[in-house]
Parts: sequence; structure tokens; C-alpha cells
Amino acid sequence: MDLQHLTTFRTIASLGSFSQAADVLGYAQSTVSEHIKLLEVELQARLFKRAGNKRVLLTTEGERLLTYAQKMSNLESQIKSEVNQPEEPRGTISIRIPETVSMYYLTGMLSRYTSRFPGINLGLMDCVFFDLPEELQAGVVDLGFLIIDHYVAKNLVIEPLRPVPLVLVTYPDHPLATGSTVDLSQLKGGPLFVPTNDCSYTQTLERVLIEQKIKIPRVWRFNSIAAMKNVLMGGAGFTVLPEIAVREEVSAGKLAILPWNGREEVTANLIMAWQQNKWLPPALKAFMDLAREELTNL
Repeated sequence: MDLQHLTTFRTIASLGSFSQAADVLGYAQSTVSEHIKLLEVELQARLFKRAGNKRVLLTTEGERLLTYAQKMSNLESQIKSEVNQPEEPRGTISIRIPETVSMYYLTGMLSRYTSRFPGINLGLMDCVFFDLPEELQAGVVDLGFLIIDHYVAKNLVIEPLRPVPLVLVTYPDHPLATGSTVDLSQLKGGPLFVPTNDCSYTQTLERVLIEQKIKIPRVWRFNSIAAMKNVLMGGAGFTVLPEIAVREEVSAGKLAILPWNGREEVTANLIMAWQQNKWLPPALKAFMDLAREELTNL
């Protein structure tokens, strides 16, 4: 049984799509289809069934195979690590991580990790929320971090690391900046600034707005927290950010915190997530341990 074919099978099973699996693996779609055809001939079983909109689901036989395919993938990774173990670990670790976490929480730890593992390339990518389970299961990324109040995902290990205070911030001259309480309906004029590279915690504000039946008609999306803060300080908009990300600007009087949901801050959780039952290379385990240590000592 070809391990490459099993990798293709696992990727399709995670993404639910032959075409998406081809994009992730860098294959032509015909190659992906051929891999599955050869597996089905070898096993004399149909592995996928159509689900509409070019999506596929595992058959009963496919679900059985997925368990063993993951075990074989883990064993392959372990063999490569143990048998061909170089003097120092080498390779690439891909991590989905909010910009706030890498910039404010783990900066010192990342420097120490680089010194300890000079042969490891780190790929730190903007966090994703909805696609994170599929990316971890497909092996597209090795580890994920989210700032969120609650998170549950099938077949993932979710580890809470620390609470993260969130604050509602705006420019100091905002009419509401001098009040002791803020009715969120007063913010309908917007615009609401959303950091796309920190992703998940803005859902906390969105949930509160939905509960209070408040609609913000103007939403501006930024791929840089620094750029977003600069526009805020220029006198436009409001946003929700981890308190640590605006601490310096608030202290200097360049930004103002608005009390929201009856409090000055709302607490979310920084969580770390990885694929359940997946063998973790020593360099990845070391990254996770250093992250735990760094966040505990803050």
C-alpha cells in the first residue's frame, strides 16, 4: 500500500474535496483521483461518496481506513525522525497564530526557540477559525492558536493556555470616550474595525451585538493591527483588541477604552490546538512546551 496514496486519502477526508486536496498537495486533480482509484481497487471498497457541490464524504469503509491511515502517517513520521535523526532537528513547522500572540505574548520565546533549534524553519501564518480543524487534520499546519471564549472541534486536542482580557477601544476624542458606560447601540455609526489576522475574538463582540439586536452597517477589515491602530488614533472607528495590544497607546492617551457589556473588559481564552492521536516531532513538542512556559510566566 502506497503511503503517498494514503496521504492523498487523508487530505481529501479532511477537506471534503478532491480539488482542494489537489491544491494543498500540489497535484493535478487527475493524480488525486488516480490515487484514490488505486486504493479502492487494492482494498476492493468504495472510500468516498458524493455529497453535492463537489463535496465528498467518507463511506463506512473509508471511515475505517482513515483510522489506520493516520496511524501509518504517525509511524512514518516517527521512523523518519528516529532513524534519520540528524545531529540537530531540521524541517519546517507550520503554525496558525494570531498576530497579537506572536507580537505581544511569544516574542521572547520565539527568539529562544530559534537559538535552540537553528535547523527548524518556522512558518507563522495568520490565524483562521472555521478552517483550522480541516487544516490540522490534513497536515497543512502542525499547530494552531486562537483567542476565543470557547472552542470545540472534533478530533482536535484543545488546551487553554491563559485568559486574555479584551477591550473596546476608540480614539480619545470620541464622544463616548468620557462616559462611564456605553450603550453599544450608540456605536452604530461605526465604522467597526476588524483585524483579519487575529480573527476569532471579534466574534465575542459580534455575539454581543446580535444578542442586543444591534447592526453595524460599516465594517472595515485590516490585515495589520499596527495599521488599524494608526487609523484609530487618527480619529475614526472603534474595535475590540486584546488589552495588551493597546496598553501602551492607552497609557499615552493616544487611544481610549470604552466600557462595554457592562464592564471595562471582557475575558477570552488563548488556546492551543493540534490533531488528536498525531505523533508530534520533538521540535514541535519543544515549541509547545516553550509556549506553555512563556505564557505561564507572563
